Amino acid sequence: MKWLVFTGFCVVLLITLGALAVDERDVVWEGRKTLCPYCRVDLPSLANVCRECNRSVDWSPQQEECRWCLPRTDIGYLQDMIDELDLEEPLPKSLAGFQLAYFRAIDEGACTYCAGLGAVMEGTAEVRCPVCRGRKRCIACDGDRGVMVGDPAKYRVLLARQDARRRAEERAKLTGLPLNRSALSDQDIEELAGYVEIESLVDDRDRSPLETARARAKDAFKKIRKEFDRRPRRNADDDS
Repeated sequence: MKWLVFTGFCVVLLITLGALAVDERDVVWEGRKTLCPYCRVDLPSLANVCRECNRSVDWSPQQEECRWCLPRTDIGYLQDMIDELDLEEPLPKSLAGFQLAYFRAIDEGACTYCAGLGAVMEGTAEVRCPVCRGRKRCIACDGDRGVMVGDPAKYRVLLARQDARRRAEERAKLTGLPLNRSALSDQDIEELAGYVEIESLVDDRDRSPLETARARAKDAFKKIRKEFDRRPRRNADDDS
């Protein structure tokens, strides 16, 4: 019996040592760049061997905070300013209708273009949000407020999408037919929500949808700050 226990212990020890021996060090992330953990040379995406020192490495993605969602501090700031404004008075055009709905609806993980409403106003018509396509959530993090950088499976999907887009652009150039970028973007959003490389998407005007969303958020901040500064502040004596 003792020999069986001793033999089993030796087998487990050998397996453990073997696993430790083949366990390569993970790539080192510096921002969006990946470096060799041994010699600190830049590594291309999904590389498992360093071209400089020729040592094997493990490709490991990293999690980072989504920079396309409105930060919690900004959301709290917007909500506090809405509370400070006397909304019983008639609102100026800059804060009427959709803008007011935007300020009241914006929450963590929501699409910053439509505030998670899924639709926006264009003139007098309500249309599906051009950034989230009605999903209501941030298309970069899918509402989770975090994105995975360097996920192998999603990166391969991204490469396939980019290759399909390049071939579509070449075909459009040869035939003289217009390129339907919106359709490509729709498909990309469905496949890549939650992955930071979705930043590479463009709309019909060659604008990044995420940059468009951030621009709208900045515009919203500007309008509410202007209105907030224009109105007289209420103090404790007025409330008493």
